Amino acid sequence: MKQLSGNRRLYPSVVTYLGDWRQMVNDVGRLKLTDISLFLTGARFSERQQLYVALEKTAVRNIPHIHVRSDMKETELDYLIKRYSTKAFTTHFQYLKYFAKSKHKKILFIENNDGPHRIKNLNTLASYGGACIDLSHLEQFRRRQPDYYTLTAKTVKRYKVGCNHLSAVVKNGKSRHYATSYQELTYVAGIEKKYFSRYICLELANSIPEQLIFCNKLTQLLEKAWKK
Repeated sequence: MKQLSGNRRLYPSVVTYLGDWRQMVNDVGRLKLTDISLFLTGARFSERQQLYVALEKTAVRNIPHIHVRSDMKETELDYLIKRYSTKAFTTHFQYLKYFAKSKHKKILFIENNDGPHRIKNLNTLASYGGACIDLSHLEQFRRRQPDYYTLTAKTVKRYKVGCNHLSAVVKNGKSRHYATSYQELTYVAGIEKKYFSRYICLELANSIPEQLIFCNKLTQLLEKAWKK
């Protein structure tokens, strides 16, 4: 898949929350994809082991971004880095305490979120890799929650953006993890380049074939927007 400027790239994702990860892995294998993103949000330990076994049967060799769960041990992170050369783990602010002693904390990026998942203390991020900017949350904040939008802007000013999540934004301005049309993703063209990292990862329950179409269209859209 074509890269964007600054070695940025969009990745289709296998997701375990809302999405059918088994079908997604089957499609990844059938299409012989080598590079994907992975969201382990909804998979407990035993289910994750099933997922890993299934992935090892595919052509996937590179998973630069993985959204982790608080029940993941150091050995599991070690495995993912060794097997798939993972460069960015992401999590929510309230789960940082589970990774406080991890040797991988400098590649752990904290997602901009709202409600109980929000970033409550910017100083805390200094011990970790920096920020994961969920672009759909950013757009939702811009339209509906200005305080959170301001907080995200302050976060990006102070810390490295190590990863991006990209979901749909529907007409009422809310973020959603399923896109009913490509138009629900085009809001990204209006977001400043400073919010984007090397790893721009779709967080959608849509099928892998649909995600690949979205990645191609969004790559073209962003290339055009950034040339202006």
